[in-house]
Amino acid sequence: MYIFRIMIKLLPFYVILLIFVVGINSCQTEANTNLNNQPNDTIIKPYKPNIEYGFNLDSFSVYRDTVQPDWTLSHILSPYNVSQFNINLAANYASDSVVGLKYVKKGKPFIILTPLGDTTKTALYCIYPKNMIDYIIFDFSDSVVVTKKQKPNKVTEKMLSGEIIKNSNLTFAINRQLKNANMTGEMTEYIAGIFAWNIDFFKLYPGDEFKVIYEEQTVEGKPYKIKNVKHAYFKHQNSNYYAFYYVLDSTHNKFGYFDEKGKEMKRPFLMAPVKYSRISSGYSSRRFHPVQKRWKAHLGTDYAAPKGTPIMATADGYVIASSYTGGNGNYVKIKHNDTYSTQYLHMSKRAVKKGQHVKQGEIIGYVGSTGLATGPHVCYRFWKNGKQINHRAEKFPSSIPMVDSLLPNYLEYIKPIKAQLDSFPIHKYIIKDSLQ
Repeated sequence: MYIFRIMIKLLPFYVILLIFVVGINSCQTEANTNLNNQPNDTIIKPYKPNIEYGFNLDSFSVYRDTVQPDWTLSHILSPYNVSQFNINLAANYASDSVVGLKYVKKGKPFIILTPLGDTTKTALYCIYPKNMIDYIIFDFSDSVVVTKKQKPNKVTEKMLSGEIIKNSNLTFAINRQLKNANMTGEMTEYIAGIFAWNIDFFKLYPGDEFKVIYEEQTVEGKPYKIKNVKHAYFKHQNSNYYAFYYVLDSTHNKFGYFDEKGKEMKRPFLMAPVKYSRISSGYSSRRFHPVQKRWKAHLGTDYAAPKGTPIMATADGYVIASSYTGGNGNYVKIKHNDTYSTQYLHMSKRAVKKGQHVKQGEIIGYVGSTGLATGPHVCYRFWKNGKQINHRAEKFPSSIPMVDSLLPNYLEYIKPIKAQLDSFPIHKYIIKDSLQ
């Protein structure tokens, strides 16, 4: 009975103790729950090194600069404690044919790597990019070593097609797909060059079409340039033109573009003396002269182009005049044979002399506006049997087919390529209604 009375008296104490213990456990449970629900701020992200040109830049002090006008290798390296002896040695190694760096060019960026934390800024390496692919490593970490390396790059075969629409040209049609100004220019040059003897690219028509099998070079996964155009097709005014690249003799480096019958694409005359430009004035028996302000015959074709654009001889021949007159400005005249002669007017500068033999496509001068001219262009004049004619209306003889012994292999070679070109669809350009 006595023990019972004591337990009754201690009951409030046990209740309080029980409440206290339960509370502590509850708090611990809540704390653990909150801890588990909180984000883990201690997660360590994996280290990603800053790799450039094969170097982990995090391991060096990095200095970037740009070559200024009239700089030499000394201007680049001497601020980073490279002795003049080592600079001369490096310049000598760099000019070797394997490396091929005779001088540095203004505007080129370069990188200097020094020891991490080194306050003396003593160069261990200098990285100089020659272009988008090739770069030069100057290594001063031990003895002087100069090497040429390349960024990761590869060449992939691709296909391209397009059409000429109203008020457009070949450049516009190509740019709709490549979306790269440099590559568009390269592709335009390739196509215009391949068909330069067959198609007047200053007179394309809506509905003209083209297809191209080409090689694209990418650098670090990004498109860089057109490496080569292998085969091409062009439909011009409902006439079909094929061009297949073919090596006739690898030993003597004989190759070229040939049509589906084995005839070489090259013809006696180029269609124009300048690469893809525009005609500002055509051949006419009556034209209002923009300088003399009177009506007179314009017995030539004006090709407008920026000042300094190269002017090419449209065929092989001998220079019979390289001179200047008040009307013609700087001009060159070439006799090609007993039938044909050509003349090129208003040059900013002449590049050949009288009596000199020139080859088709050779640069004979540069576009200008000398003489009676309102803007930079070349006036191209054409003589046949001593009479000036419209060269764009002249029908020139076709090229000679390859020799019979080579023709069967060639025709067998192009058969699957022609089928590939024929089956490739034309990329159509859809003009949407501006109100939609």
